Amino acid sequence: MKVLVVTVVHHPKDARIRARQIECLLARDVQISLAAPFEDFQVEELDTRVKPINLPRAKGTKRVLALRAASKLITRSSLEFDLVLIHDPELIFAARKSKVPVIWDVHEDTSAALSMKSWLPKVLKLPAKLLIGYLERYAEKKFTLILAESSYQNRFKKKLRIVPNTTSVKPLRNVADRSSVVYLGTISSVRGGYELIELAKKLHSLGVTVELIGPCIEPHLEVALIDLNNSATLRWYGFMPNLEALNLLQGAIAGLSLLHDQPNYQHSQPTKIFEYLSAGLPVITTNNPSAAQLVNKANCGFIVDFHEVDTVVEAVTKLRDDAQLRHTLGNNGYEYVLANHSWDKDQEVFLSAIEDALAK
Repeated sequence: MKVLVVTVVHHPKDARIRARQIECLLARDVQISLAAPFEDFQVEELDTRVKPINLPRAKGTKRVLALRAASKLITRSSLEFDLVLIHDPELIFAARKSKVPVIWDVHEDTSAALSMKSWLPKVLKLPAKLLIGYLERYAEKKFTLILAESSYQNRFKKKLRIVPNTTSVKPLRNVADRSSVVYLGTISSVRGGYELIELAKKLHSLGVTVELIGPCIEPHLEVALIDLNNSATLRWYGFMPNLEALNLLQGAIAGLSLLHDQPNYQHSQPTKIFEYLSAGLPVITTNNPSAAQLVNKANCGFIVDFHEVDTVVEAVTKLRDDAQLRHTLGNNGYEYVLANHSWDKDQEVFLSAIEDALAK
């Protein structure tokens, strides 16, 4: 079987796309071509089992060139494949001329996410939401859809498969404790970027380092991160492939998820929390309902109010100074995610969606 995977938005080594779905298919001898913005993100695809195809990146208001390139690729090349797997709502229009089955992997509540797009003028946000609604209805009729979150289901009429954005849960490693707290994921203001900066300054004086793993998507925030990284107030690694990033979590005091109170986060489970738990780390999260419910159910960390950095400092120091509490919460989370939120189990739903799409 041959599959063409396409994104014009995500990093070519995006964890859900590259580390989970593509690896899952490669393990079953599926031939993969990955069309993504390789040049824009300045990365190479080093796995010879994956054929890289460069596309322009759809960024901000500059999206037309990327969509034209993706549309030409799918129209011209789809018959070379058995299936096309798209990851961006922008690609619904581009994939309409595919001559083979198409799966759209719905990563987010696109309509809610538009409210956080600073590049989109307010006057265009309502028309954009209406357009998204039209594209979703079209895609539901024409393509096979899979959802990263169960909360997305209410936007669609059909009962759709949920393929959670979980992570593989490996046996815990015996590693030395480190005086660090970690954040894994894209860094932006609504994801708590400025709170992370304030936290880093306060914890630095207490001998605890804030480590950030992920790209920053806001220029002003990026400048501040570079300055603090250069002064060793915090440590910022930038984007890292998922496996390398997960290795850096080992031994930290806690994993941080300081997302703001935004519609797109209220019902979405941050993947970073699954990743922290799979590394045996306690979690410190803001009070978004889905994240708070998980932490309460698993008894694996602390829930803090939005923007309350001092409360985060208190939670970090409590965990640092109480090894038994830290390890108990970490083990609780690990056991919970192993039993309930493991990609090793959830990938079977993804594979069944592939089989059904091919059978249509």
